[in-house]
Amino acid sequence: MTPEQSNTLTKALLERLFEIEPAIEAGGSILVQPHIDGQQTTNSITVLGYDWSQIDSQLRAMCQRGLVSSGTYPYDSAGIGIMFSSLTPAGRRLLGR
Repeated sequence: MTPEQSNTLTKALLERLFEIEPAIEAGGSILVQPHIDGQQTTNSITVLGYDWSQIDSQLRAMCQRGLVSSGTYPYDSAGIGIMFSSLTPAGRRLLGR
């Protein structure tokens, strides 16, 4: 993935996470996973032009970069996907919100 594709995917994922953030209870976290054809996923995310592996890797990188918070859970406690509680101030700035 080129740096431009990575930035595009990051912004698309931040937008999607921003949309689901209000449904999370204060102090809570939810499992967010990339959509995988033929498998049941939780709070699945799809981004046109990217496969589930690219989305999963980018979600994890966003946690490592401090763009999203996993609350009290380790972000990578799930085999696929991340635990998500909120966008961080850095994530909001990147998103422009």
